[in-house]
Amino acid sequence: MASIREEILTMMEILTVQVVAAIVGMSSTATADWLYHRGKIGKFLHSLWVSIFSTAICLPIIAWTFIVFLGNGVVSWVLVAAVLALMFFWQYHNLLKIPPAQRIRQESIPMTSSGRSIPPPSNIRR
Repeated sequence: MASIREEILTMMEILTVQVVAAIVGMSSTATADWLYHRGKIGKFLHSLWVSIFSTAICLPIIAWTFIVFLGNGVVSWVLVAAVLALMFFWQYHNLLKIPPAQRIRQESIPMTSSGRSIPPPSNIRR
């Protein structure tokens, strides 16, 4: 049986891994969004990229939960893989359903001589 001190150290290691996974996953997802909204990568690559890293963020805590409650064995790791695969495919499938993002315009908004912006043209015929 492990001592309380060893269990606390194990918990701190798991917390550290979880925080690192979250930071790497968030920065990677932000990079994918930035590239996608600027037209550098397509919808399929963006969906794949975001799904992979969103699932990777959850890996440490899901693995720890299954190991704590079911033990460190084949059954636990099969269930971890099944849950993560389900998460990945659910995210990927739903990200593909999102309509394409509007590209960010690089040019400035035209201004009138009075300094006010020009309102959009009306579709109503007078």
